[in-house]
Amino acid sequence: MIRFLVLFCLLSGTAHAHNKSISFSDWLWNGRDIEVIFTVAARDITFLPQTARSTDLASALGNHLQDKFELHQINTECTVSEPFDARPARAGYVRMQATFRCLSENAALQVTNNVFFDMIRTHIHLARIQIGPRRTMQGQEVLFTTNERTFSLNPMAEQKFAPRQNFFEALGRYFRLGVEHIATGIDHLAFVLCLVLLATSVRRLLILVSGFTLGHSLTLALSALGVVAPNASIVEAVIGASIAALAAEGILTRAGLMPRAGLVAAALIYFIAGLSIFFTAPLPLAGWAGFMLFAVSYGFAVRTEVDRQAVAPIITAAFGLFHGFGFAGLLNDVGLPEGQVLSGLLGFNLGVEFGQLLFIFVILLPLRMLLQDLPSPKIRWSDILASILAGYGVFLFVQRGLL
Repeated sequence: MIRFLVLFCLLSGTAHAHNKSISFSDWLWNGRDIEVIFTVAARDITFLPQTARSTDLASALGNHLQDKFELHQINTECTVSEPFDARPARAGYVRMQATFRCLSENAALQVTNNVFFDMIRTHIHLARIQIGPRRTMQGQEVLFTTNERTFSLNPMAEQKFAPRQNFFEALGRYFRLGVEHIATGIDHLAFVLCLVLLATSVRRLLILVSGFTLGHSLTLALSALGVVAPNASIVEAVIGASIAALAAEGILTRAGLMPRAGLVAAALIYFIAGLSIFFTAPLPLAGWAGFMLFAVSYGFAVRTEVDRQAVAPIITAAFGLFHGFGFAGLLNDVGLPEGQVLSGLLGFNLGVEFGQLLFIFVILLPLRMLLQDLPSPKIRWSDILASILAGYGVFLFVQRGLL
């Protein structure tokens, strides 16, 4: 399992101990004024050097945006007529709005976006740029990455913005978005790796992956369509807890320590809940109580390896429900294509599944087969990797529960 270990460490390192880093912006170009609304997860702002000298996260983000967003027209930088100011955002996110004044409403505009890329190399930014007097779900969509930080837009070419995408265009675009999302979602890939460690055979792995898929597909659809709106902080904390639970249970079950571990985990959660009062944590007290109850119940439900394998499909599907809410967070910010909601939702889900299966069958399973003949140390490689995954899950749980 050593190559699994190397792979995971590389993935974790590139993510700066963070699962995924995505920001969004909505641009409205109306005459000479360009209004920008920028949204990002609050956790990402803590990576900014401006955080140390700012009174709050919104101020830190505003200062960073002021420094790293550049708009040029006719070789002249556009001026900021209304500086970045905080706007209402969903739980766990910060949203800022500003207005730029440029020289002309007809000349080409060049956007340079250096926001977050120097601090988080894997960061990606999705922008939607519209020309007109009001915001709609239409517009030119642009993907900024570490290597692609500039974009030019000619307002005279507005007619090329198709008012609607057809079914297959939306399907393909959101399929790519789903693949990119799972590829940068280190927490979701870590959970999939836990499933590979848990499965005793390829058939068993397919059962577990199918349960996980059914779970996250259901909640992805419900959340993206606005039927269900869960607490984002609880969802993100559960995702971290799911990695820790599945990774640690194998070692603890063999040692007969699951009931005791459940009680210890509940006590630690109680302690962290107390700390949350001082951190002004986003997680409500009811959420901490739910985690404590789950830790005790799960510990006593999985006493033996037989119990573990019997409970695995159920717990995997249950955790999949929360991972689906996590997937839907991106769709809620990007939005589904107008008139092609079904194709966008289907394409995104298929992209997530494709990326997930690619990770399993092209990377993880071949490596596991190649490593079967290698000599095993006193502590199995799988247990070493499971310990790292458990630590990673605990880190995510505490970070997301307190920050």
